[in-house]
Amino acid sequence: MKTKLIDYVDNGPIFITGHVNPDGDALGSAFALKLFLDSQSIISDVDFDITTKLPSNLNHLPYHLISDDLKEKYNTVFVFDCGNSSRLGKYEEVVLAAENVVVIDHHVDPSFGDVQIIDPHAASTTQVLFRQFKDENIEINEEMANCLLTGLITDTGRFQYSNTTSEVFSIAAELLGNGANLSKISENIYGSIEFNALTLQSKIIERIVLNEDLQFAHSIVFQNDYKDYQVEPEETDFLIDVVRLVKESTVALLIKEQEDGSFKGSLRSRGDIDVQKIASIFGGGGHVAASGFSSNQSPEFILEKIEHEIRKSI
Repeated sequence: MKTKLIDYVDNGPIFITGHVNPDGDALGSAFALKLFLDSQSIISDVDFDITTKLPSNLNHLPYHLISDDLKEKYNTVFVFDCGNSSRLGKYEEVVLAAENVVVIDHHVDPSFGDVQIIDPHAASTTQVLFRQFKDENIEINEEMANCLLTGLITDTGRFQYSNTTSEVFSIAAELLGNGANLSKISENIYGSIEFNALTLQSKIIERIVLNEDLQFAHSIVFQNDYKDYQVEPEETDFLIDVVRLVKESTVALLIKEQEDGSFKGSLRSRGDIDVQKIASIFGGGGHVAASGFSSNQSPEFILEKIEHEIRKSI
């Protein structure tokens, strides 16, 4: 028997969350469910462990729905776009203490959750949630459609990644029919960048290194860059797409130094190399064409490990 969201929404209080520093897919999924619950007068709280700020290029989403006053305990929790409870950050304990933990995701084999609604072949978590809404005859209004389309757009790289299937376009078409504003979403996410972030981009381009033998391009952002260019870290997520532009590369990496001295890596692939496998050596994950990880090792060590993995794959 298929799992139904409606089976859990009466068992409150309800908390909605996802991975630390959520992206468009995690936010879009969470807000879409929150909007549905609000329409049914079902009380719920939504929040994430946000260590910086929410990105301005996603502020077309209903940020105002994020709760300021959370409860100490929840009976039911919905977790989006998060395959490992450690990625919940400060809310891990609250989530794991809940009676019902429903994980909705498109990553492979989540390591927690009483109920798992998963499709690792889906392009985004919002795609999985969209199907669930359709299966349960839940009406998708204009606001919900904008949220769902945001996740679909961001996780397919504007419908350019290899995970873009005919179903993705069918869902996008239906969401547009429900009132989603494609031009507004695309303009906000990809068509406008803060001036200071754009000037930082030139520095990241200067630092790009291409290993022609491995078809591997990489660059790095240091903490001092944020200060020198007066840019917030969350405004630089687009920079991996700049590194990915190198035509001679099939794998691209952007390393970003964190405040605590650790490093986060964003990986992209446009060939046969599965960057999810590469990210997993650092305890990270994601998808075949787009993945991420965190590491306390030096950039030199990280590059050495990744180059070794690429050599094994070619």
